[in-house]
Amino acid sequence: MKSTKRSAAAVLALCCAVSLASCGKSDDSSSDTAKETTTTTTAAESAEESAAESTEESAAESEAESTDASEGGDETADERPPYDETQMPGFDQSATETVFEFDNAPDTAWGAAFPGFTTPEGETSDDFIDARSLEPGKDVHITVEFKYTPMTLEMIDEGLTDLHKTQIVIGPCHANGWTKFGSWENPQYLVCDYPSANALPEDGEWVVKGENVVSKDDEEVWADVFVKDDGFIKITSTDVTSVEFTIPAEAVDQLIDMYSDENKAADPASAFDGILFQLGGSMSVTKVTVDQGNVFLASQIAEAGF
Repeated sequence: MKSTKRSAAAVLALCCAVSLASCGKSDDSSSDTAKETTTTTTAAESAEESAAESTEESAAESEAESTDASEGGDETADERPPYDETQMPGFDQSATETVFEFDNAPDTAWGAAFPGFTTPEGETSDDFIDARSLEPGKDVHITVEFKYTPMTLEMIDEGLTDLHKTQIVIGPCHANGWTKFGSWENPQYLVCDYPSANALPEDGEWVVKGENVVSKDDEEVWADVFVKDDGFIKITSTDVTSVEFTIPAEAVDQLIDMYSDENKAADPASAFDGILFQLGGSMSVTKVTVDQGNVFLASQIAEAGF
């Protein structure tokens, strides 16, 4: 009985091969097809088993690939460990302030004050003081030193312009969205000794005229430094080469909260924040001093693998 079944299978295989060979294909193509068909139809059961095994293997591979993708097969932010300041290069347990110095900071009008960097995902980003390195529940005081471009100084010396006509401004702002801390939305988030267009006392020596803060007695006299209503700190005298301000604890905590697990789950790409400086005019930042130790830029934290 087994011999009869084998004979029948052999005959069936031969018929299939002959039938395929007579379908009008070239000799080489027919030969290749016949060989393949002969191999896969020697026994119907073997063909079915091979097909089933192939299907199972493909499904297993697809499932594995899907799992790898969902778990972040490539380098992603989710794979990086939680930020740990003690593992940062340069960490100093006794540090009470942090100083950043720049030799090549940009002076592009309306751009960011710090040189850009490449993120671990390969994207170009503006650099900023990363909120993860700030102390929660604590005010942060910052001093920004800057220099004017040679062209600006030359034009002022030649009487071609002055700092009333030329915008020299710096805007401390959220790294995520560039909302200014001292704008009309939340003017209390930028505390400084300069007159602020959003918080001028009625009986003070300064008043707002247009976009500027001027003397109550003589509108041609502008404050050397003042905060415009849009949150930019404006400088109107070349004698001024630094500005300082405080960002209150409430605003600092809002920055830190952007890195929460809830925000990361909802929108990983937007779960970041910090302090960025937007420039306007021909000047560049040379030094930034923060009154907290172990404060780091986003570029430094990314380079450290966090």
